[in-house]
Amino acid sequence: MLESNISERWHSDEPLDLMTLALDVVESLEGPAARDEAERELFALERALAEELEDMIAPLHLLPCLYDGLGFAGDSDTFFSVDNCLMNRVLARREGIPVSLGILLIHLCRRFGVDAEGINFPGHFLVRMWSEEEGAVIDPFTGRQLPRHEVELLLRGARGNLARLTPEHLKGTSDTEVLVRLLNVTKAAYINQQQFGQALACSELLLRLKPDCPFERRDRGFLYEQLDCGKLAADDFEFFIEHRPDDPIADVLKAQIAGLDLSPKTLH
Repeated sequence: MLESNISERWHSDEPLDLMTLALDVVESLEGPAARDEAERELFALERALAEELEDMIAPLHLLPCLYDGLGFAGDSDTFFSVDNCLMNRVLARREGIPVSLGILLIHLCRRFGVDAEGINFPGHFLVRMWSEEEGAVIDPFTGRQLPRHEVELLLRGARGNLARLTPEHLKGTSDTEVLVRLLNVTKAAYINQQQFGQALACSELLLRLKPDCPFERRDRGFLYEQLDCGKLAADDFEFFIEHRPDDPIADVLKAQIAGLDLSPKTLH
């Protein structure tokens, strides 16, 4: 019932805000109690921020209130951790990574009447906050406004020294695409912790958003393989091969299928 309710919400005609989507992920992966706790933490944060912003005179004043006054920060020590991805844990710990802190920042901006949008920047999620006519590019990991040369450094760190910043890199993205990025990072964190069942749950959520994406089906196949579900893995690999026959990995997957145990297995 839980999964069907989330699926119905995600495919309804009613627009869902970004925080609702992130909390749906929490509910799906950790249960309704975790979502309830996250909502309580979020409500308390909004009240505290409202007090901090009582005399706010400019949109960018939200940043020092959130990062300095209320203690939110990027977690550099355990960056690649599920704790930094799931919103209930981010709110409880007041630490996260760029995409999770970015979702929180966008939510709070909108809550307090500041226009904001996500930027799916290579290697490092960014946020644009609008102050009068100009948009300021914010690093949600640090809460700092970034000048152009620092954005260029981020791009070179992700794409190499020959990369050149273009307007396309700083194009705003939809809330759904931000959710896709969060789910991909969360899935990778679970894989890093060898929690393949939870990674598979992330993959299933991604396929609710992009059911016909051959790359998502391929990735789910690898997770099924890790869970010794050879027949399910083969089905996903065959889907990829059928839809991307010229992709170099198609031949690799054919060899993978040949080595799979295709007897039925039950996932628990």
